[in-house]
Amino acid sequence: MRSDSLYRLTAACLVTHELESTLRLSGNPFAASAHTFTSLDQQIFLWAHVPIVFGLVLLAESGSRTALRYGLCVFAVVHVGLHWFYRDQPVYDFGSLASWALILLAGIFGAAYLVPAKAR
Repeated sequence: MRSDSLYRLTAACLVTHELESTLRLSGNPFAASAHTFTSLDQQIFLWAHVPIVFGLVLLAESGSRTALRYGLCVFAVVHVGLHWFYRDQPVYDFGSLASWALILLAGIFGAAYLVPAKAR
């Protein structure tokens, strides 16, 4: 598989995982607890991702694209470890099959991107 495809699949899984987190109470960093979670918090969390994703897409298509792509793929691999480490915490709410599929696929595609093309 080409490295462009691996990067795009990594980014797609991470972005989808972030969108999925807007549906979860404890996955929202703006909510101190389930009692203070409001739809406004959900909207802020969701719309805050538009400039983040826009910046990622813009940087990925510009001159600094290689560094950004490596950074995002390294993050995807580390991200799997973070979720594994925090999986037993009381507020952890990403235990569903869909959550883990997105988390693991992002990590797998990210790791594959980091492997030199000659070794694939």
